[in-house]
Amino acid sequence: MNRTKTLVCIVIFLCFSIIFYIFCVKFDEICDYLTNVITDLTRGEIIIPETKLYSKDYEFKTVKKTMDFVPMNMDDLREIYYTVLNNGWESFTFYCPREYVTCAEDVKTLANESEFISVINNYVSPYNSYKKYNTLIIGENEILLTVEKLYTTEEIEALKFEVNKIITALEIDKNNIVQKDIRKIHDFLTKLVSYDDEYVEGDPVTTSNKANGALFNNIALCSGYTDAFALFMDELGIENFKVSTDNHVWNVIYFNEQWLHVDVTWDDDEVNDKTTHYFFLIDTAELLEKDLTDHSFNQELYLELK
Repeated sequence: MNRTKTLVCIVIFLCFSIIFYIFCVKFDEICDYLTNVITDLTRGEIIIPETKLYSKDYEFKTVKKTMDFVPMNMDDLREIYYTVLNNGWESFTFYCPREYVTCAEDVKTLANESEFISVINNYVSPYNSYKKYNTLIIGENEILLTVEKLYTTEEIEALKFEVNKIITALEIDKNNIVQKDIRKIHDFLTKLVSYDDEYVEGDPVTTSNKANGALFNNIALCSGYTDAFALFMDELGIENFKVSTDNHVWNVIYFNEQWLHVDVTWDDDEVNDKTTHYFFLIDTAELLEKDLTDHSFNQELYLELK
């Protein structure tokens, strides 16, 4: 009996010794495995918010929508950022998978790329555009995106009514858009709006940087002119986006099977002494031939214009 107990003790000791040896040798691998298990268990469910009415369904080259919110590379992250903004979501949470080891660092890089954030803003409806686009990294794998909208709900409702009222007054048939209709809107804005030379950035009262400054106060910056024109194009179902530089912003629309520039601000005779259709429906080569000072933009960022 004593001999049996001794053998049992020896076997138990050997088992524990083997387990301890394996644990010591494979310590890092075991820790990684346990970390991955815990990460998977703590990863929350991705909740898809309701898409707003003003999301664009156009198939752009520069930006792409996604329904896959498990990123595996920087391009996937870019698609998530654009989709959140385009869909009008005010907040969205997604998670970095363990296979994407540089995900959190890539998110930091992307969030600090002001040029990228500005470009995706140019491809969404003004109603969904941001005043602030914030990124919060929680822990090692949870990413929270929040969007502070540029336009309030009340401003959107007022603008929608005004835009449709003007389209009716200009006798534009939404089902049969011709060049003359686009020119009517262009001319209406250049006559209605004056450039705001006294705008103070950050002034909470002034709306010259937005479409309501242009349409209700009749005074705007180039961003106000441009947003107003974009709202008309959206209402007419014409594909469009904006191009921005450090000093200027203007519209691009898809018309007659090509992308053409429209700069309502610079066609305002109060802004320049050229003809009021100098920057109306021109291609990129003509745009740059006419002006390289304020219209020289990074064509690598706007694939439609390459």
